[in-house]
Amino acid sequence: MNTNGLKVLLIDDTVMILQRLQSLLAEVKQVSRTESATSAEEALVLMDGYQPDVMVLDINMPGMGGIEMLRKLNVKQMIKPVVIMLTNNTFAGYRDECMRLGADYFLDKSRDFLMIPSIVEKVQERNVLQF
Repeated sequence: MNTNGLKVLLIDDTVMILQRLQSLLAEVKQVSRTESATSAEEALVLMDGYQPDVMVLDINMPGMGGIEMLRKLNVKQMIKPVVIMLTNNTFAGYRDECMRLGADYFLDKSRDFLMIPSIVEKVQERNVLQF
């Protein structure tokens, strides 16, 4: 296990999506640990103790959605994780709002899903270069 690697938090209300993401990221040597949450509320509680380096966040979930979670993160987080928004709703207004609130990536679940491992690898490379 890579104890110096990235910690990733996966947030999606669809368990199959979470399982697929965990499977994809298990193959990425830069990832030391993944945690998952099926709601934004659960993820916010996890974030305090877990402090992820990368967060993959769905936009539309019951209760608090991903965009509202981004708003809360901007208010409470001093060190922001790299945020990858993952959605079936690629409406430009959603994209613009997510990017305005600090998301780093905005991906279409049906088209861009398999890009996530390479994005996470780039995050680790960037972190290594900063030291």
